Amino acid sequence: MKNEEHARRYLGADAKALLENKLFKGAFESVNDHLEAQALTCDPDNKDKAARIIIAKQLLKGIKREIERLIEDGEIADI
Repeated sequence: MKNEEHARRYLGADAKALLENKLFKGAFESVNDHLEAQALTCDPDNKDKAARIIIAKQLLKGIKREIERLIEDGEIADI
């Protein structure tokens, strides 16, 4: 049980360092900005492109949410 808690703490710390990394943050923001620009200029009649943009935005948000979950899990293990 102790090893599992240690692993969760380290994983949480790694996830936090990743989210705070300037290069990672910049890449995340750049991809998000690109998707926003694509969404704003997308022809509303192009349903396939609109759907791909939405899916890409959902995936990006899901990745960030998973990293944040690892941070929270590590903080809980710390307690």
